[in-house]
Amino acid sequence: MARIRTVFSIAFVYLAALAYSVVWAESGQNDPDISLKDASMFYAYVADRVHREYVDPISNTKLLEGSLNGMLSSLDPHSAYLSPEKFKEVRSQTEGKFAGIGLEITVEDGYIKVISAMEDAPGQKAGLSTGDLIIMIDKKPVFGISNIDASKKLRGKPGSVVHLVVRRGEQPPFEVAIKRDIINIKPIKWHIEDKIGYVRIVNFTQNTGFELNRAITEIMKSAAPEKPLGFVIDLRNNAGGLFDQAIEVADVFLDQVEIVSIRGREPKKIHKIMASKGDKISHLPLVVLINGGSASSSEIVAGALQDHKRAIIVGTKSFGKGSVQNVVPMTNGGAIKLTTALYY
Repeated sequence: MARIRTVFSIAFVYLAALAYSVVWAESGQNDPDISLKDASMFYAYVADRVHREYVDPISNTKLLEGSLNGMLSSLDPHSAYLSPEKFKEVRSQTEGKFAGIGLEITVEDGYIKVISAMEDAPGQKAGLSTGDLIIMIDKKPVFGISNIDASKKLRGKPGSVVHLVVRRGEQPPFEVAIKRDIINIKPIKWHIEDKIGYVRIVNFTQNTGFELNRAITEIMKSAAPEKPLGFVIDLRNNAGGLFDQAIEVADVFLDQVEIVSIRGREPKKIHKIMASKGDKISHLPLVVLINGGSASSSEIVAGALQDHKRAIIVGTKSFGKGSVQNVVPMTNGGAIKLTTALYY
């Protein structure tokens, strides 16, 4: 009896979806927005046809992941479905350690664009830089590739080699072979020179705020009994990272002012994030360095310091990513990365 009910349920969904597809086709799609219930039935119909009739056998898992990839990547360049394997890689990266060639990338006009090459990583050592377009990986064209697949192809076992064809501006494309390695990301590098503290923020991982505070403390000690003349904060080629770490970093230099405002789906609901009391470097002069590889969290920090005239910004135009993504873990071990707000 249970089997009969199951067969009947499948048949009902199939027939309902078939009926809906006919109605949708006949309507000429005058109203392209459909209910979630109708969309689910239509998906079930298409997935069933593909599963049963596609020329090669294909699993339901692969169909589902492909659907999720398509759904999320169609929203904007930063929303994505993360498979369990990819989600594990993302967590490793935010923790400051992963295997690859050390490039921050996006997909632009169908090709892989380098946002920044991480310091001392294989990609930077091979000469890759902000703005380079990767047009082939291991002799295969990448046009139309997703962000997720691009990252997957660039990463691999330490010691393995990836062959790239790169286009830079109007120059002829060139080939480069890069050996993958473990990327150990130290978020902060610092030194003091001529009584000026220099702090390089490589990216915004889990410990960036903590490491910045420690670096400033050490610089203050090194300059004692006098104070440093000022600080230089270098955000060049820093493609961003964790949003909360950007807030921590900006808070170090600001005193009870707005760091950033977040606007979600409802424009009238604006969430303002304020700096706490106190300026860690006691209002000493501050210069921030940026370039085209400075994105996301870097832009939040530089923008906040510029808006409140707390720092002089030096460099070239930044990348221009003004959105916030939430990563939502799923029961299968994967996650969805969804743009949920814009920052101002």
